[in-house]
Amino acid sequence: MNYEGQTNSKVITKGCEWVLGSRIMHLVIANRIAESLTIEDRPTFLLGGIAADAVTTKDISHFFKGEVQDYSRSVDYKGFMHKYSSHVENPYILGYFSHLIADDIWLKGFYLPWLKNRMEENKEILNLYHNDFRLLNGKLLEYYGFKNDLKVAITNLPAILDLEEVKSEDVEKFIPYVLGDMEYDKEVVNEKLDVFTLDQIIGYVETSVDLGLLHIKLLLT
Repeated sequence: MNYEGQTNSKVITKGCEWVLGSRIMHLVIANRIAESLTIEDRPTFLLGGIAADAVTTKDISHFFKGEVQDYSRSVDYKGFMHKYSSHVENPYILGYFSHLIADDIWLKGFYLPWLKNRMEENKEILNLYHNDFRLLNGKLLEYYGFKNDLKVAITNLPAILDLEEVKSEDVEKFIPYVLGDMEYDKEVVNEKLDVFTLDQIIGYVETSVDLGLLHIKLLLT
């Protein structure tokens, strides 16, 4: 899921094409974590939760290490936090941290174990994947029921940090695309998914929330 004119998935190209979780998934994960931690500056945390996708240089913004080809690829979320350890209590940094944790789970639980193989063997899977993500935007927002809260939270842009990987203006320009993901017909709730199941994706979201909470609580204690 990138900018206008691109497909509804986070596409990274470096010798091959592969995908991670969606903007709405990350926003939902960040909101669930913010609720659990009763973070006061929720808008800043939520923006941190989607910031890594606001640039096209995702190899850099996602702190990837290892290679896709030999299945050693991972997200160095601990390396990110080490780099920005002087801002460890900043909600924007914590939100960004939660994003990287969630993408590491997707990478190791979805893409590398089976999705990469299916997408390479059957080119139609990529189109089905993109359509599932489009449908899942609405399905997840309806399931969790905080669409309007999310809209309000990310519409009023707070002051956020300029990181080496992602500048504040990148995030500001990115927000309209995230808001666009929240526009859908109610009928999508009943449309069939082809590659994933809703229970599977909810499980991914909740596991990402649990692991994000574990790591963030360790940082804050």
